[in-house]
Amino acid sequence: MKIKTMKEAEDLIYHSYLRAIGHITEVKDENVKRPELTRRLLDLLGAPDKGQRFILVTGSKGKGSTARFISSLLCHLGMKVGLFTSPHLVHFNERIRVDGKAISDTDFIRISNVVSTKVDSIEKTLERNEYQGPIGIALSLASIYFKEQQTDINVIECGRGGKYDDTNVLENEWAVITPVMEEHIENLGPKLSNIMTHKLGIIKKSTKHVYIQKQTEEAERLIRRQLDIMKRYSYSIYGSDFQIEEVSLTTAGMVFDVRTNKASYNKLTLPLLGEFQALNAGIALRIAEDFCPGSLNQIVVKACFKKIQWPGRCEIIGRNPTVIVDGAINEETATYVKHVVQMINKEHKKKTVSIVSVPVNKDYQGVIKTLSEVSDQLILTVPDKSHLTFPDDDLDIALHYQKNSVKLASLEKALQYVHKKLDVDLIVIAGTQTFIGNAKRLYGHSLMDIGK
Repeated sequence: MKIKTMKEAEDLIYHSYLRAIGHITEVKDENVKRPELTRRLLDLLGAPDKGQRFILVTGSKGKGSTARFISSLLCHLGMKVGLFTSPHLVHFNERIRVDGKAISDTDFIRISNVVSTKVDSIEKTLERNEYQGPIGIALSLASIYFKEQQTDINVIECGRGGKYDDTNVLENEWAVITPVMEEHIENLGPKLSNIMTHKLGIIKKSTKHVYIQKQTEEAERLIRRQLDIMKRYSYSIYGSDFQIEEVSLTTAGMVFDVRTNKASYNKLTLPLLGEFQALNAGIALRIAEDFCPGSLNQIVVKACFKKIQWPGRCEIIGRNPTVIVDGAINEETATYVKHVVQMINKEHKKKTVSIVSVPVNKDYQGVIKTLSEVSDQLILTVPDKSHLTFPDDDLDIALHYQKNSVKLASLEKALQYVHKKLDVDLIVIAGTQTFIGNAKRLYGHSLMDIGK
């Protein structure tokens, strides 16, 4: 059947997994995932990935942000860069970008029709508990698109693991390891050492250089031990080869210095909040140095980071008042937003309003409770478009913590209420990815083109 719509293209990507999910009893990635099926699919498509250059990025947190920072900086330095990440905020296209621009619906549908016949041929050979990974099918589309676009380099965000990820069928010359911690224990564990083996599995014979982000003491010890065994690899590690210094947070974003074993980059700024974003910039700089002979152009570096967009991750999207958006959907992620607000509003002089929209199947109680601790008022609402169900008792919960809490019909009405009736210094918009996409559109930000 010919694919004619984006909905049908997305159905192609998820069909195999949804068919098999009810028959899968194993949980360990090594027993469930079949990256060799992705390799088979790519080969049936003529191996579009062969001859392309790849940077793989894995870790427990910050993978997508790090991949974005690397791709943006390399693009600013004159390279044509493909970027493959997940998840998306609003449109699936956002997962596949070249120089910051998402693949168009037309190209996505066209390439999906090329891929679909090969997906179907593999599907016929599988047992009912076997499936072609959605990431692997999407990666095949991306590989074809990147080849057509003649990219110089492609930055690929891995899934939850590394060794058994569909992305790991690529021959990556560069491997990036973001902070690793105990997560997805049932799939990757049980111990941190097991999880580390998964993450370091993206280091292969094709890999020329490994970059290690700031880690906990235990994680760094495990990494160094394994890298010492793999002596043929050169690697750069945080604290020895690069580090960030003089980090401060203002309503304009992060200000910091980066020092590498090649150069110093001072007073860099980011419109994204959190020390980890400065760390992302640091490792991106260290990687970029290996692509460009001599030291990097300081003016270009500053221009890149000053304007970088990575939607929905403690991102500043407005000023006067300052507007921060974040995809917080549980108490843990909301706690990070709370700490950012506390850093900006140390003396509690800035009037803060939080606009919250978290669905009923997520920890909306935890988000409301946490943000109430740094907000003068809570506003509950829903996105303009969503297939999710939102709670009926969210206002009651909010009133328990903030007696002046209100519930409004939409984010647009909530923002109108804030600007017309309240004198605020800081607005926090927190909730689902769709809700963050809603905010980005209202502030005139494109999700399809986030800039270089």
